[in-house]
Amino acid sequence: MRTRLLPILAAAAALPILTPGSAPWAQEPQPTPPNEPAPFMIAPPAQQPAAARPVEPRPQAEPAPAPATPAIPASFAFKPLLPAARVMLEGEGDARSWAFYLTQDEAGADLNLDIAFQNALVVMPEASRLTVRINGERIMEAPIASSDRLKRTSTAIRKGLLRPGQNTIRFEAVQRHRTDCTIASTYELWTRIDGAGTRLSFRNPAQQSRLRSIDDLPAVGADETGQTTIQIVAPSAASAVAANSILAVAQGVALRGRYSQAAIRISEKLPDRVRPGMLTVLLGTGKELRDLIGTLPAEAGVGSFVGFTTHPKLGPAALLVTGESWQDLEATIARLLTGPVSRPTNINRKTMATASWHVPDAPFVSDSQVLRFSELGVPTQESSGRRMRVRAILAMPGDFYANAYGEATLYLDGAYSEVLPGDSHIEIFVNGNVAATVPLNTTSGGLFQQTPITIPLRHFRPGINEIWLEAVTPARSDLACGPGATLPGKNRFALFDTTALAIPNFAKIGVSPNLAAVAGTGFPYSITSQIALLVGRLDVPNLGAAATLLARLAQRADRPFPVDVIGSAAAIGNRPALIVGAAGQMPAGLMPRVGVADNVRNTWPQRADAVVLVPETEGTAVFDAVINRFQGRQTTPEDSGGVAPSTEATRDRWRGSFGGPLARYFISFDRWLQRTFDLSFAQLRSPTRAPTLYEPAEGAELIAAQATDPDTRQVWTAFVVRQEEALEKTVDRLVTPGNWAGMAGKLTAFRSGQDNHILSADSTTFVMTRAFSLANMRLVFANWMSSNIGIYALTLLGACIGLGIGTFLMLGRLGRRS
Repeated sequence: MRTRLLPILAAAAALPILTPGSAPWAQEPQPTPPNEPAPFMIAPPAQQPAAARPVEPRPQAEPAPAPATPAIPASFAFKPLLPAARVMLEGEGDARSWAFYLTQDEAGADLNLDIAFQNALVVMPEASRLTVRINGERIMEAPIASSDRLKRTSTAIRKGLLRPGQNTIRFEAVQRHRTDCTIASTYELWTRIDGAGTRLSFRNPAQQSRLRSIDDLPAVGADETGQTTIQIVAPSAASAVAANSILAVAQGVALRGRYSQAAIRISEKLPDRVRPGMLTVLLGTGKELRDLIGTLPAEAGVGSFVGFTTHPKLGPAALLVTGESWQDLEATIARLLTGPVSRPTNINRKTMATASWHVPDAPFVSDSQVLRFSELGVPTQESSGRRMRVRAILAMPGDFYANAYGEATLYLDGAYSEVLPGDSHIEIFVNGNVAATVPLNTTSGGLFQQTPITIPLRHFRPGINEIWLEAVTPARSDLACGPGATLPGKNRFALFDTTALAIPNFAKIGVSPNLAAVAGTGFPYSITSQIALLVGRLDVPNLGAAATLLARLAQRADRPFPVDVIGSAAAIGNRPALIVGAAGQMPAGLMPRVGVADNVRNTWPQRADAVVLVPETEGTAVFDAVINRFQGRQTTPEDSGGVAPSTEATRDRWRGSFGGPLARYFISFDRWLQRTFDLSFAQLRSPTRAPTLYEPAEGAELIAAQATDPDTRQVWTAFVVRQEEALEKTVDRLVTPGNWAGMAGKLTAFRSGQDNHILSADSTTFVMTRAFSLANMRLVFANWMSSNIGIYALTLLGACIGLGIGTFLMLGRLGRRS
C-alpha cells in the first residue's frame, strides 16, 4: 500500500509547479486596443489561460531565472488560412485553391483543421456537399446545411500530410437548389467560408515553432482578414537617414514573404500586442537596438546581421536587421534582403506570383503562346447541373498595347448532352466582360474538338487577367421541375483539360498615363533605375503609407525599387516620381501637375459630404445616403422655393429629352453601326486636348492620379488621401486586391460603398520598352489606328484621293485622257 501511495503523493506535490499560470509558454493577455476584436484563442481543455481563473496571491520569493527560450504568446495557438475575410463559393459547382506556408516545426506539429461556413437558405442540404483537400488529400466532407448561422467543424490532420514550405488547400462546393430549376436560380446558391473561424489550430501549443531563417518569412501568413502586418520598429524612424532603409526592408520582406496583402506599420517603440499574421522587424544600428531590447544575438554583435531573434513580446520571432551605421545597414539590406529577389529589367519572368490566393501561379505571357487548361489549373471535369463555371488566370506585361486590335483564340475540347436549343450556350468572360458567346443548338448533344472561339484582346489588361468559361445547359426536364429535379443526374457538359488558349503576338509599347499598368505590373516604375518619392510630411504615418504602396508595387513588378526620399518637387529631377500623402499636406502647385485642382488641398478635407462611407458604417447610413442623393435629383423647382413650370414648359422639356425625329433616326443609325460593324459615332470624335483639373466627387476618400511631366517627360503618380488621420487605413484599403485592380485611366477616385470614378486620358504618350522592330511597330500602328478610327478614316480618305489624283496625272502623261 505504501508503495502505491508514493507515486500519488509525488504527483500531488508537483501540481502547483505545472499549473497553466506558471507554464513557461503561458503569457498574460495583452490589453486589446479599442475598436479591435480580441484574438480568438484555442487551448487544450485541461489548460485554460490564466486570465480565465481568479488570480491567487503569490508569496514573495526571489525571481526565477529567465527561461533560455522566451515564451510565445498564447494567441499564436492558431494559424488563419483564408486569403481574405471571406471566400465565396457560388453556383452549382465552384472551387477555390491557394497556398499556405509552414515552418518545419509547424509541419510536424499536431494540428487540427477548423472550418467555419454559412450558406444560402435555398441550398438543398441533402444534395450539397463541401469538400476540403490539403495537398490533394481529402480532409473533410460535410453537408452544406447551415443557413441560419455559422457552422463550425474541426478535424485532425494526419501526421506526414503537411510539409515544410508551400502547402495547398482546396475548397470544393457542390450545391443544388431546393425547389427552382431555372438558370436564374443557380445565381442564388452560395457558401461563404469565414476567415475568423477557418484556421489551423495547435492541439499542443507547446509545439508552436519559431521562424529561423529568411526562407521562413512566408510562414508568417495572414490574419483573419487576409492581411499581413509588417511592423517595422526603428528607433530613428522619424529621421531622414532611416527612410530609404525602411522602404527597402518593407519591399524585401513583402517580396520574400509572398503575402497577398501586406500593410506596413512603422514605429519607434515595440508593439504592445502581437497576433498571428503580424511580423515585427527590428531595424537600426547595433547601439539603437541594444537600447531598445537589451542584448542582441552573438552574431549581431560583431557587425551586420539579418536574421531572427526571440523576444517574449514579439511572437514566434522578430526579424533583426542591424549594422554598425546606417550606411552599413543600406549595404547589408541590399546584399542579404533585397538582392536575392532583384530581377533584371531586361529579363521577362515566366510567372506572376498568385499562389497566396490562387494556385497555380499565373503564367506571364510576353509573346505569342499557347496555354493548355491543364497548365492553368483547370482539370477535366463533368457537370450535371444547369450552369458550370471554371476560372483561369494569366498575366500580361506592363507594355501590353492591344486595347483595340487583335484576337486570342480558345480551342475548346468538350461535349454536351441533350439541351434546350436557344437557351443553351457557352460564354467566355474576361475580367468580368462578355468576350464571346457560342450557342448550343444541337438537341441531341455534340462534341467539341479543338473548336475555335475568338476572344478580342481589348478585354485584357496589363497584369492579372481572369478568364471565366461558363456553360449554360438547361434541359427539357427543367421545364416541368418535378420533385427531385434539382438532384444530380445525367451529366450535361464535359470540359477537357486539353482545351487551349492561344495568345497571338501583340503590340508592346508603354502608354502613359495608364494607372492599369501601374496596378498590374508596376509599370513604368518596374523598368526604371531609381524612383523619387515625395511624401506629404516626413513622419511615421506618411512613411508607413508610402511603404505599403511600394510593397504592393514591388510585388506586382517582382522586383524591389531603388527609392530616394526627397523633400520637395524641385528635387525630383529627371526621374519618375511617386507622391503619397494627405491633401492638406501637399505643397501648392503640385496637384495641378497630376491633373487635380489645387484648391482641393483646402476644400476637400473640410468639405461636409452627405456621407463618407467607411467599412464601419452601418447599413442604414448607406441606405440613407442613397435615398438622399435620389431625392436630391428629384427635387422640383417649387420645393426649392422657385416657381412651378407651366404646362408648355414641361411639354417642351419632355420633347427636348427625346431630341426630335431627326435625333431618333440618328440614334437608331448609330445603334445599327454598333451591331453590324462594331463602330459608333463616338469613335469618330477626335480626342480633346483641353486640360481639365479634377475635383473629387462626393464620398471620395482617395485619388490616384497620373500624368507626364511636360519638362522631363517622366511619369508622376500621386496617391492623395482626403483625411490626414485616416492616411494609413485608407491606403490599406487601396492595396486590397479588389480595389487595387480597379485602378485605370489617368485618374481613379475611390469611394467607399460606391463605384470608383475613373477618368480616361485625354492624350497619351508612348514609352519605348523594347528594341525597335518593324513587326512590333506595325502592330502598334494598327492598334493606334483602331483606337483613333476618325483619324484612320481621314487617312484612308486622303490616301484614296491621292491615289485618284495620281492615277489621273499618270493617265494624262500617257495620253489616254478621255
